[in-house]
Amino acid sequence: MRIALIVNTSSADAVEVLRASVQKLREAGSQVQPRLTFEGGDARAFAREAAAAGVDLVVAGGGDGTVNEVVNGIYDWLEERAEPASAPVPRLGIIPMGTANDLAGGLGIPGGDPETAFAIAVAGIPYAVDVGRVNGRCFLNVSTGGFGAEATDGASKGLKHKLGPLAYLVTGVQKFVNLETAEARFTSGGEVMFDGEFMIFAVGNFRRTGGGNFVTAKADLDDRLLDLCVVEGMSHVDFLKIAPQLRAGRHVDHERVTYRKVRELVVESPRELTVNADGEPLAARRFEYSIAPYRLTLVVPKLPE
Repeated sequence: MRIALIVNTSSADAVEVLRASVQKLREAGSQVQPRLTFEGGDARAFAREAAAAGVDLVVAGGGDGTVNEVVNGIYDWLEERAEPASAPVPRLGIIPMGTANDLAGGLGIPGGDPETAFAIAVAGIPYAVDVGRVNGRCFLNVSTGGFGAEATDGASKGLKHKLGPLAYLVTGVQKFVNLETAEARFTSGGEVMFDGEFMIFAVGNFRRTGGGNFVTAKADLDDRLLDLCVVEGMSHVDFLKIAPQLRAGRHVDHERVTYRKVRELVVESPRELTVNADGEPLAARRFEYSIAPYRLTLVVPKLPE
């Protein structure tokens, strides 16, 4: 097996664990090329190069942002191919080494255990999944806007390093103190899903975001649909009441929540909004969401229910 291992971590211990795993795979006959990232964009470039070189498996070791870069790199290559059927698409494995690890956590890939996660990536179950897209950027998990996106974008690397997942809570509290609603119009296929002030919205290809919040609780990675969740504008007190339901995924039938499955979606706002795709920020007044044409194959410990 030809394997490309792309790692973004500051943990020397994790690197040593992966080094030992790479050695075992090489002794078993696999070809493994490890690469460490140094700046934003490296993982995307490395993934595109690995796919073009014809590897069987690309393994992303890092947080949700690293996985997102690798997905975009593989997709760059998919769309560059002169003959789409001429070369196999590499499978994608994940070693969760970030702060939230929402995609990996939702798939049951263990965090804090790079050796086990690497073994799953090499010998786990193939799972063909959809790829979401917003304004040209691919995402596998969830794209959020409003309060949730601002909290994710505001959690600095230093704070995440010191506090781990609590960084999102601390930043969220800071943002919440000065929380204001945003305004946007959400349309799909010419039908208005929601039009007005909102607290947060999420467009999910899968379920978990922001350190374990199941905002798009009914999303499936393989149904060729995106789940839209919009929480309408409300007071701080009312939002605090609904917040535990949002975290647990029990909000989808709430009277002040719009929850719909859509094939495509356009979000338009009178002012610039910050939206993230798997934690990677985008800023615009118009966002176009869709399911990208090609699927990718994840390697997972078990298929999601």
